[in-house]
Amino acid sequence: MEQKCPHCGADLPEEASFCPHCATTVHRRKAAKVPVPMLRKALTVLLVLVIVSAVAGGLWLKLKPKTYDEYGQVIYTAGDGTVYQVLLGSNADRFTPQPQLTVSCEADGQYRMPSRLYINNSGSGEDANQAFLELVESASAEFIHQEDSPSPMVCSQPAYNEALPDAALISLLDFTGESTPAELVWTLHMKNGDTIRLRQTYEPELIEIRDYYPEDYPMDTMEDLQALVDQIEKDVPLPTVVNLHLPAVTYEGELTIQARPFNVYGSTDADGSRTTFTGTVFVTCPNSDIMYFQDLDFVGSGTGCGVSTSAFFRATNCSFTNWETGVLAYGTCWVNVISCRFDGNQVGFDFNSTGEYVNHSLFNDNHFSNNGTAVLLEAVPTDVTMDFQGSVFSNNQTDIDNRCDQPLDLSQSTFDIKE
Repeated sequence: MEQKCPHCGADLPEEASFCPHCATTVHRRKAAKVPVPMLRKALTVLLVLVIVSAVAGGLWLKLKPKTYDEYGQVIYTAGDGTVYQVLLGSNADRFTPQPQLTVSCEADGQYRMPSRLYINNSGSGEDANQAFLELVESASAEFIHQEDSPSPMVCSQPAYNEALPDAALISLLDFTGESTPAELVWTLHMKNGDTIRLRQTYEPELIEIRDYYPEDYPMDTMEDLQALVDQIEKDVPLPTVVNLHLPAVTYEGELTIQARPFNVYGSTDADGSRTTFTGTVFVTCPNSDIMYFQDLDFVGSGTGCGVSTSAFFRATNCSFTNWETGVLAYGTCWVNVISCRFDGNQVGFDFNSTGEYVNHSLFNDNHFSNNGTAVLLEAVPTDVTMDFQGSVFSNNQTDIDNRCDQPLDLSQSTFDIKE
């Protein structure tokens, strides 16, 4: 089929690509495409993928839960930017972490101490316990690395303890002189998915014990006993434990213990007479371990104190009769009386201490009778509940004068009708 030239109108063969008459091109030319190398395409795609991956990875790293695992303390930044110092300690110092502790033990001793969780605002140094705990989903504690211990250390699960109100949480640790070194691990699971692990190592260390018996040392009179106490205070360094085993005699006059703790154990002779003090025993040694007095009688003449103590003190199976005050606790100490008798005193037990440390909340199985005031609570360290379970109050003018409004548990106490 013939076609005509679009330029001059001449007849052209069907397959003609130019006109022989006017010498012009019959078909419209197309611009040639510039080829793009395959390598450049691949590099472009790869670059896009790298950028997308980097953005996604950064986002994932920013948002993924974090795990902190340190000894003693962790510095933790919350989602709102607040920086917290999260630390473990065993004493009242809320700013100094204690990643390692050596605890002195007697070979046959049983012990309990707290591991305390403190939270501080790293910027201001203020107590941040409450704000931080609102971010915590759960908290747990466990001891590890003590598979071969003959007496494994045991811990309670973290909880608030009213006896140690400055700590956010505490775990109570129980161990003996036979316990071997162990590692305590606290685990805090945060609500945002983060995990905080805080570790402490505990190493029980056996301490020397020295026992003093009347067969070996003079202690029949108060002069003998005071001289022996004074000599031991000079010669026996801490933390050696000193146990005084006293004969069943009556000591006239006052005894002063002021430089180091003593454990004092009384005895009973064949006719039933016990070790007895008729003068005040003054206990004033500062920052000492608990002093234990056991199986002793304190018999007064209507004035003074049976025991006057500003040191940590516990009386067990002792009696206090006819004193102005049977036991006076003052200063910053914590004092317990357990299974003791208070009879005929103006005040049986007077607690007037402003300390911050509690070692035992039980005041059980005491018998208070014929006292003006059986128990006078003027000031008591912390707001721990004092538990008088098994204690009996009989024929006292006033059973308990709770001037400081200390929390008390009297649910298992007995109050007799006054005669």
